[in-house]
Amino acid sequence: MMKTLLAWADHLASTMNGIMNQKPIRLINLFKYFKALPHQNAAVQELEDEINALDPTILQRNSQWYNTWLSAPAVRPATFDNSWDGIYNCAKEAGAKFPEVVAAQWALESAWGEHVSGKNNYFGIKGKGTIKTTWEDYGNGPVVIKDEFKDFETPMDCVKELVDKWYKDYRTYQGVNRALTPEQCASLLKAEGYATDPNYPSKLVSIMNRQKLQ
Repeated sequence: MMKTLLAWADHLASTMNGIMNQKPIRLINLFKYFKALPHQNAAVQELEDEINALDPTILQRNSQWYNTWLSAPAVRPATFDNSWDGIYNCAKEAGAKFPEVVAAQWALESAWGEHVSGKNNYFGIKGKGTIKTTWEDYGNGPVVIKDEFKDFETPMDCVKELVDKWYKDYRTYQGVNRALTPEQCASLLKAEGYATDPNYPSKLVSIMNRQKLQ
């Protein structure tokens, strides 16, 4: 009885292996996990040799499949530079719920990227870096002061710090990503103490509205 069961198991395993070996391989799955490893490159070369041996015209540049491969429109990569779109893309990548508010902050606080407080610092983020003259409004009108502002390697680094500390929840602070609209987000920035200018929210909203018309 035991020998019969073992023989049946061997037969089943052999049958399953045969079925698996006959199952077609989907090239799209191979390309999905292709990482140009040496053994993968060797396998692709073997496949290319077999295809050429079968029908050399399949791998010609005028083949229909190759024309289909080239037919997709080029995708323009997102830029992360010192521009409205660049800051918007940075903010979206960093996790801001309303990246247009971050872009409006950039426009307001750096005069559309013309005046930075530190290297790639568009939001007056304080920290070790560049010392500059600025102003604050503590409720009795603007006061001119000297302060030190953080330097950043890239615009993305600057935007990420702003988003991490003000838009997302940070330590015990509940971030302004909880807002339901861009306008509410702008108001929360003032309410949470980000800005001292009492007109800060309305200025951001005005910039966003003007940008929509362009």
